[in-house]
Amino acid sequence: MNEKDLYAHLERRFVDTFLDELIPGIFHNFANPLNGIMGRSKLMQRRLDDFVKKMETSYPNIENEMGMDYKKLISDIHSISSESEKFFDMFRIATGKFYTLGTEGAEQINLSSLIETELAFADFYMDYKHNTKKKIHLDVEIPYITGMTACYSVALWFLIRQATKNVRELDGTFNIMTTHDNQSVIVAISHIGKSLVSGWHDILFSLHDEPTSFFNYSEDQKNLIYALLLFRKGSDRVEITHDSDMDLLTIRIPYHQ
Repeated sequence: MNEKDLYAHLERRFVDTFLDELIPGIFHNFANPLNGIMGRSKLMQRRLDDFVKKMETSYPNIENEMGMDYKKLISDIHSISSESEKFFDMFRIATGKFYTLGTEGAEQINLSSLIETELAFADFYMDYKHNTKKKIHLDVEIPYITGMTACYSVALWFLIRQATKNVRELDGTFNIMTTHDNQSVIVAISHIGKSLVSGWHDILFSLHDEPTSFFNYSEDQKNLIYALLLFRKGSDRVEITHDSDMDLLTIRIPYHQ
């Protein structure tokens, strides 16, 4: 084996530790100093605000006497507090995603909340954050469904990634929405169609558990089938349709079991 082969072998072993061991450890080690930064920045902001009020009461002209340095100090402290909150939100989104992937067993899931989390996580992909036009409508009153959160999370992640990739190639707008009727929770995602393989519906709704008839298709097409199969594994009553004219994929998941 040459140097590249040796490196590649150990690199794969390194990557294998990511989800189960490394990422949780990284987040755990980040959490303590981040909580300290958050707490101290808030405390510093409150103390400065109290101090400024006392100074302005004792010295009414202090702002004029101190000039821009006085205002800049107050502004900087408030900016530090605000940016630390943004950093904490990003940290919370990232940790939530990876902990979700580690969940097991059936849970009660609000798909609108889960999609909102997935879209927030998608902002870590710069092409999605800066180069994708989006139209999002999520039904906050959506009923809960029962299923494995990790399965729905990874399936939604791929659908969002694939749709936004297609959108950028077409210079269109990525649309995602949730709603519900008296039987089902409904998720609709635009711009999936060009990735659908021929006979995709028969593959999803055949009686065979293992899809074996599409191995000649691209990786994106196979991954899309796997993502849709995860929805089907959640319930055999799931309905998946595609409107080719609107290029809209619709998934109906029953919430009355």
